[in-house]
Amino acid sequence: MLNFYKVFKNNNAYLLLLFYCSIAGLLIKFEQDYSLQNLLSRGIELRAGVSQRLSDIYRYLQLNDENEKLALQNSVLLAEIIEQGSVLRDSASINRTARFIDSSPISFIHARIVERRFNTNENLLIINAGIKQGVEVDMAVMTPEGLVGRVIQVSNNYAKVMPVIHAEFSVSVVSDSNSTQGILSWNGKQEQLAQMDYVPLSSSIGVNEKIHTADFSTFAIRGIPVGQVLNVEPDQKFYRVDVRLGADFSSLNRVLVVKKTTDPEKKSLMENTADEDQIPEEVQN
Repeated sequence: MLNFYKVFKNNNAYLLLLFYCSIAGLLIKFEQDYSLQNLLSRGIELRAGVSQRLSDIYRYLQLNDENEKLALQNSVLLAEIIEQGSVLRDSASINRTARFIDSSPISFIHARIVERRFNTNENLLIINAGIKQGVEVDMAVMTPEGLVGRVIQVSNNYAKVMPVIHAEFSVSVVSDSNSTQGILSWNGKQEQLAQMDYVPLSSSIGVNEKIHTADFSTFAIRGIPVGQVLNVEPDQKFYRVDVRLGADFSSLNRVLVVKKTTDPEKKSLMENTADEDQIPEEVQN
């Protein structure tokens, strides 16, 4: 025991150094283990984060690809729906027109509207029937529901039509039940509403009466439906008569060109009479 004490006393510095070195080694070992675990933990978190981002990107690309496929399929389906809807509408229009043609003794030229200008008081239509199909200037254009207008210019395969809703259009008309006569024109306001002018106050015309073209027209044959009386109001010398047009210009697609026109001799006489009415009296004498 005494010898151990002497050894410790003589070598205490070395023993303390060894002790401190042992403690330092333990601390270094602990610190390395902690840093390694911390590094491993952070590495796992980083790898998990990167994996999550890559997974999100992959899912995004997959969803984007699926969305593009769905959008393409939807566009194809929409095109099919539009085409089928157009076919159904055209079929209904064609069937209605065919039934009207079959029941009418008048000959018609069937045509489709290929161009239209409905933004001014001088509205115009272009139809895909012209000289080669038998269309002539001053032929009446109509649908089974009512008068559309008259042909004012033709080419080989097309024709220009002045519709009823044109500032310069006019046509002689007559009421269905009491044969009240007047001139139908359009005032440039409502598309479906025209005016029947020069209806005398002595007339018994009433609301809901049907209006047709009269014998006095310079282009339309007698009896083409025009519309229906919507309102009748007395003015100073004549009635103000509003007529709801039979032809729906908002959905107009196919039309019929009436092959028959007014008698050229009658037309010539009526035009000459109109010209004479415009000549001053002193010139006529």
